[in-house]
Amino acid sequence: MFRSLGKSKIALVLAILFGISLFFFRGSSRYSGIFDSDNIVASVSGTPISTTKFLRVLDLNLSQYSQMFGRELTSEEIQGFQIHSMALGSLINNAVFENEFDSKGFIIDETVIASETKKRFPNIYNKNNKINEDALNSFLKQQRLKIDDLVKIINYETRSKVFDELFFNVNLPSKFENIINKHSNHSRNLDLIKFKINEYELSNIENYKISLNNSEIIDFFNQNIDAYMNQEKRDISYILIDKSNYSDQFTPSIDQIAKYYNNNKNLFLDPEKRNFIQFNFKSFDEATKFRNNTLSLSYDNIIEYAEKNKIIFNKFTEVAEDEVLEELSEVIFKLNENNISPVVETALAKHVVIVNKIYPEQQNTIKESQNKISNTLLEVELNNFILDLKNIINQQILDGLSLNEIANNNSLLIKKINNAERNIDTKIDDLIKNTIVNKAFSINKDFVSDIEEINENQSIIINVDNIIFAKPYELNKVFKKVSEDWIKSIKVKEIESYIDKSIADSKSLKDLSIYFKTEMSNIDLQLASNDYSSNFKNSVFESKLNKIYFSVSNDEVFIAKTNEVTFPSNQENIKGINLSSELRGIFGAEIVKNKNISTNDNLIQALISQY
Repeated sequence: MFRSLGKSKIALVLAILFGISLFFFRGSSRYSGIFDSDNIVASVSGTPISTTKFLRVLDLNLSQYSQMFGRELTSEEIQGFQIHSMALGSLINNAVFENEFDSKGFIIDETVIASETKKRFPNIYNKNNKINEDALNSFLKQQRLKIDDLVKIINYETRSKVFDELFFNVNLPSKFENIINKHSNHSRNLDLIKFKINEYELSNIENYKISLNNSEIIDFFNQNIDAYMNQEKRDISYILIDKSNYSDQFTPSIDQIAKYYNNNKNLFLDPEKRNFIQFNFKSFDEATKFRNNTLSLSYDNIIEYAEKNKIIFNKFTEVAEDEVLEELSEVIFKLNENNISPVVETALAKHVVIVNKIYPEQQNTIKESQNKISNTLLEVELNNFILDLKNIINQQILDGLSLNEIANNNSLLIKKINNAERNIDTKIDDLIKNTIVNKAFSINKDFVSDIEEINENQSIIINVDNIIFAKPYELNKVFKKVSEDWIKSIKVKEIESYIDKSIADSKSLKDLSIYFKTEMSNIDLQLASNDYSSNFKNSVFESKLNKIYFSVSNDEVFIAKTNEVTFPSNQENIKGINLSSELRGIFGAEIVKNKNISTNDNLIQALISQY
């Protein structure tokens, strides 16, 4: 299943920059548990690259491509653009260094790892500097990681950061920086002809017979068969476990509510609350001066005095004792109404407080508490029931029961989705269907899935009943599109032939403009511009001055001639160049020569096919 990485892939690996973080990627949830028996997509001399890491990096790259295209990419497009190879290459780059660190004994103390973890994820720690297990578990669940995964990732990235700073943090001399920056930011002035391929008329269109019997069309279809594939479809059976369906069974009776209220009256006791105004000062002297000047004033006069002297204050309404800083609450909840407090010091400031209204502690009646009690009891009973139900079903799945047997044993309903495709609707209303279909394309036929959580109230169990594999359409089914694409390819060849002939005959761009019935424009173009396709920009920056060249991108034809190259004279706003990436790449190219790299191509292809 594993094979050695060929030279072509090593070249790809070394061409990709290092240092991609593994924490901020989406989408791995849909592959939870996939191929658990063989979840290593590659290995670098024993340092594994897991399925989870691969999918995270792949999804980051896919997100960038999807933004450019304005839609999700298919598995065929992923392979066509080699996005999976880029994702794998970046991970292999990291694994090469990780393996080198391990083999050379470059380690980081556990306290440093803990410190880095806290810096990056402060929310998983409480105020006592201890791990908050609930927050940690929530984070790990969201990221689909185990605690070991988290530690290993931070361990590697911390070592990598230290290593890079020590060995690769080198800047080019300013003179070289200016030269390189000038080249990177130079612009090219060019005359440009641009038109849609569909606007061009073939010179001898009558010679092209558009029919199913045309051997040229048949050959074109066979040579480009991947563009005319029928999508894979699946017939799916599923069980939806919806907590709301069981609400009526566990709604508590009046007697149960009364019993709970009488046994837990303290839970329905509204604590004392207070309205108060808090005046804030930078120094103890300022606070004392304010207090002395306002001791004899009424509440309204104190407010007027504070506003007149531009003293900062805040008003608080119906605040309980546990909702205030401890230093303040100890004073506030001992004051009588309209009394001014002594100066109170906190870490934030110095304060003076006036309590202007007190709401005494109050016991809510059973009628006032009825809805709260009912919801609490219902939630507890429902959660216990659903948990027990899931435990039973999980055991039944382990025992090899079919979906029908699970449904019959637990009085559950099986629903079906036939001819499901990957390109499903992403509307919120179709969240359940999207999750089911998405999950179904990650499991094998006649395989009862684990329980998949959709949200806190709904879960699904899936079985794929039938798979209709992707296959090419018959030519007669897609003949219109094939023939249009064929004509388009002929147009491109004819345009290219005419341009080559015109260049040989020393014709100008103006002559081409007249021939193609298109106005000529003049533009200044930089390589960083997003207004034109990469293919055209590459043609521009690879071409010589005063030479005509052309490029075809999607449905547009570009014909241009570069007139002038302009380098920036003002260097103030140009960023300096750091050599870290280049040096790291060179070092990586050396150490990779002694690494044994292997990839699990079967698993990688299976993962890509899920998109």
